[in-house]
Amino acid sequence: MTKSSLLSSDALTAVRLIGQEALQPDFGTIFLRAIFAGWLIALIVWLLPFAQSGRIWVIIGITYFVGLGHLCYVVAGSITVFALAFTGDAGFGQVIAGFFLPALLGNILGGLILVAALNHAQVKAGGGDDD
Repeated sequence: MTKSSLLSSDALTAVRLIGQEALQPDFGTIFLRAIFAGWLIALIVWLLPFAQSGRIWVIIGITYFVGLGHLCYVVAGSITVFALAFTGDAGFGQVIAGFFLPALLGNILGGLILVAALNHAQVKAGGGDDD
């Protein structure tokens, strides 16, 4: 994408600016933002069966909050930070250690927290055996 004529020079400049902004926070900040993003994205999976005809609005609404809160989601955010690496504006090590790794770990933790909490609530509501 960065080495082709796919993007106009203005679009490539925008991608670079977004990527530079994504790399600015430290590891801990990205990790915490990613926990909340992982939680919200996992929430989509739990809400969709109940949304029926409003599924698209659930997806749009929750992903809007991820963007609005400047939360870090590894899939979407990696595009812009890896574009920086391919343009030479950042090193691959900086991209991996500075964004990809904390975002991935935070997304995993956030998703696991939600799934564990919801599964626990379902078991408790179902009257499972108490140990």
